[in-house]
Amino acid sequence: MTVDASSRLAALRRAREQRALEAAVVEAGLVRRAEQQVEEAACAARLHVDEARAKERELVRSLAGRAVPQATIVRIQTELDRAAIETARLRSALAQTQTNLLERQNARAEAGAKFRLSQRAAAKLDLVCKQETARSVRWHLALDETEDEDWTAAMMSGPPR
Repeated sequence: MTVDASSRLAALRRAREQRALEAAVVEAGLVRRAEQQVEEAACAARLHVDEARAKERELVRSLAGRAVPQATIVRIQTELDRAAIETARLRSALAQTQTNLLERQNARAEAGAKFRLSQRAAAKLDLVCKQETARSVRWHLALDETEDEDWTAAMMSGPPR
């Protein structure tokens, strides 16, 4: 491989390494956003559960110690059922955001692994380029030395006859 070709290949490897780094940075940002979404979903679920429990206690207290029409009991039960459905929906949303977070974390880990792999590949190619350059320099020095020796030998033997 020539020095020029290996240099071009090294430049391509460095560009690939840069793209891998950019992908890793993007994935890290997506993980942070997914973490925020999990926290927001967890907070919404906790808040709803706390509000639903308080509302349930309030409704049960309003019924305690007195005769209540059947329609009121049905209305209260409907409200409690709606709260339970909303709680289930919020918990489902939380589970979905947690799943998304796990997927983003896996993608970030994969992007990081690709970046490290591209770093190693670029480093190996840089080493090959340095070795190729050193080999080329040694070859040119040896060629120059041989040409100098040939010229000196020609001058020592005298003019051509």
